[in-house]
Amino acid sequence: MTRTMTSATRHGERRVRALATDEASTSEDVRYHAWRGHRVAYRSSGTSGPAIVLVHGFGVSSYQFRDNIEALGERNRVFAIDLVGFGASDQPDVAYNMEFWRDQVIDFVENVVGEPAVLVGNSIGSLAAVHVASASPKSTSGIVLINCAGGMNNKVKRLDGDFDGYGLQYKAVVPIFSVVLAIIDTVLKIEPIAKPLFNSVRGEENVRGALANVYMDASRVDDGLVKSICGAANREGAFKAFVNILTGPAGPRPEELMPNVECPILILWGSKDTITPLDFPLGQYFFNLEKTRVGKKTDFVQFDGEGHCVQDDNPKLVNEAIGTWVAGLP
Repeated sequence: MTRTMTSATRHGERRVRALATDEASTSEDVRYHAWRGHRVAYRSSGTSGPAIVLVHGFGVSSYQFRDNIEALGERNRVFAIDLVGFGASDQPDVAYNMEFWRDQVIDFVENVVGEPAVLVGNSIGSLAAVHVASASPKSTSGIVLINCAGGMNNKVKRLDGDFDGYGLQYKAVVPIFSVVLAIIDTVLKIEPIAKPLFNSVRGEENVRGALANVYMDASRVDDGLVKSICGAANREGAFKAFVNILTGPAGPRPEELMPNVECPILILWGSKDTITPLDFPLGQYFFNLEKTRVGKKTDFVQFDGEGHCVQDDNPKLVNEAIGTWVAGLP
């Protein structure tokens, strides 16, 4: 069922949790789970109802779910994790890929949540949810994809086939930039060059400017959000993690994984997303998925006037959509 929702509720009442704005060890809200020798930070809310696991996007953390955790926790058991490499989780010098985060989420569901969960992801968090649903059906009772990414980084994989006509633009664009991406990879691996670049990128002014280009509501780009990102980026392992993630493989695209996904899917998309635009092939693939995914529960909701991080930019819209959808699952 395709629905279009406006942002008329943008200025509705919001309740903000008092989450940490620097390292997670300073926050009473944060708990830790051990996985492969790494500390995984997470926050939780709610004591009963279906389990929901929130998975953030690139460069941010569970802080971006600051107004979703408690609201969804009123009727559900809610967990918001920091992917390894981001937020308050460990930032090891390892080979990052989508399968790495997939395995982290699967382990979290099995050993912390203790039952199949609805995975709610934004951007690469959505892609991680698709990976989990494809590889471990027993871990997922449903997935909610908020402006899903096509790969772990900008090196979006070239499509081998024409997925219902949506592969053409990527086939045309990716070869043009393949040389540029190779150069960027090489530069990032030269620390004397990459480190000053990273130091510039993680500065509060640059982070605030980057967020202002993504968020529709300027008031949401506040000190708490900026410091949650800069605090993580100033930790000891942040630079190596940054380089390894940007130079790692983009991984399989969601179109390739989707045939193995059997669980219900809710797709939420901001119409003004400039990172994964709705009118680009990836956006159109998801827009049409409820028509092509025959016999499997698939719902698409378009948020008019909203951007890439709508769960934080206008949380009331997203909380209502997710809450209603989860309540209607078998």
